[in-house]
Amino acid sequence: MKRRIVRRALWAIAVLGLLGLALSIESYRELMVTQSGETTWCNFSEISNCEKAFQSEYSYLFGRPISLYGVAAYFLVTAIAVLGLMNGGPHLLASIFHLALMGFALVGATLYFGWALFFQVKTLCVLCLGDYFVNLSVSGIAWWACWKSKPPYRSLVRWDVRSTFGTPRLAIRTVVMLALFVVLGFVVVHQERAYYMRARDLDRVMTGEVDRRITPWAQGFPTSGPADAPIHAILFGDHQCPFCGKMKFIWKEIAEEYPGLVKITSVASPSNTDCNPLAVNNTSHPFACQAAYMAQAVLEKEGMGAFEEIDEVLYFYGPGLDQIGILSLGRDHGLTDPELDRILRQSKSGEGLKLHIQAANIVGVGVLPTMMLNGIKIAGYTQKWALLRVIEAELERKGLALEDFEI
Repeated sequence: MKRRIVRRALWAIAVLGLLGLALSIESYRELMVTQSGETTWCNFSEISNCEKAFQSEYSYLFGRPISLYGVAAYFLVTAIAVLGLMNGGPHLLASIFHLALMGFALVGATLYFGWALFFQVKTLCVLCLGDYFVNLSVSGIAWWACWKSKPPYRSLVRWDVRSTFGTPRLAIRTVVMLALFVVLGFVVVHQERAYYMRARDLDRVMTGEVDRRITPWAQGFPTSGPADAPIHAILFGDHQCPFCGKMKFIWKEIAEEYPGLVKITSVASPSNTDCNPLAVNNTSHPFACQAAYMAQAVLEKEGMGAFEEIDEVLYFYGPGLDQIGILSLGRDHGLTDPELDRILRQSKSGEGLKLHIQAANIVGVGVLPTMMLNGIKIAGYTQKWALLRVIEAELERKGLALEDFEI
């Protein structure tokens, strides 16, 4: 009777593990879609928006997508359940016991990421909710099976230790398996990054197989960094676009870590039809035009240093921007009420941003963020490690190396 309960539990957990594996792979795929600037299939409304979840800082853990951790965890869950069913005997009880222990980690992860999704990101995500369902189901079934079968926990622990390190031969086998697991982890990470470079077409950028355009028009826009920098980045962005803000801060980090390496030009491309006829609507980013005009007004009145400061603050607040906050920032930078009224009027007309819109049209900005790196167009959000690889390839073509610019 006890073995039958455990077998049924392991079969159910194996199926759930495969479901979780599929959900994690799809989450990773949709994360890549979001970063490329396209829309995911699971965006149903502001309340249930996978894209908003993927754009948040909680979509990464230790610099890697959490979906990759999900793939590893669900593969392990499935493997433990299947091996227990295949080997039978004491392995049945050992497998359900190990899965019950894993359940604590799965429930902990669900509580943390559920809190982040509901209270920090403030949205729902059907893929995330699917993962939470799998986590809680696996944990609940494993705990229920242990409660019903009442396995001899102390004996199982002793059996685990004996079967793992009981003899020199078993100890060597365990060490070899752990080493292979670590090597497999490195291979998976390397292949994931290789896939990322291919999916974003960055491998062709590195080899120089893409078109390169001259950008003399860039001198008409706010630019920071040395004029003779070997890397020139032209950033098209919307202050309410989360990935635009992330891209902006990545370039700032690179400029600080490698002095003299980059020259950065900022071009406003608000996703709002009030001031940008290339945009889709005026509701997705309702204050993007006001933010763009505010930054331009500060540039004209106080210069490049003040522009960089307010530009950074506007990107920092991103989706949380509203008219009150934007006007308050303008007053902090010395803008008068008549000047602020003019900004609000202009933000409904497009007057004053024509050069920005023309530049976006020339480049063919279809998604945000978009950048030109030494004349090469790169659309979508690009992770820092990938961007550094592209920069290294550009420097190599000039006979330089990234290490030449390190502090």
